[in-house]
Amino acid sequence: MNLQTEKLEIVRMLLNTNDKGLIQEVKALFKSHEADWWDEMSGQQKEVILEGLAQADQGQTVPHEEAVKMFGKWGLR
Repeated sequence: MNLQTEKLEIVRMLLNTNDKGLIQEVKALFKSHEADWWDEMSGQQKEVILEGLAQADQGQTVPHEEAVKMFGKWGLR
């Protein structure tokens, strides 16, 4: 059985069940396999984000209106 056929079979089984416990178990299984986006980022991406958060904590921010003016030439509105 190919992957698409297996997925369709699982969907069929879910649609045909009235077992709320089973549905909750399937949902829990999917949630346990969700990747944390932070863990998917490179070290460099994490560093840049942490640097930006530190700057924001120190009040080094730019108001939205000013950012729109600065980056408006690239289509930001």
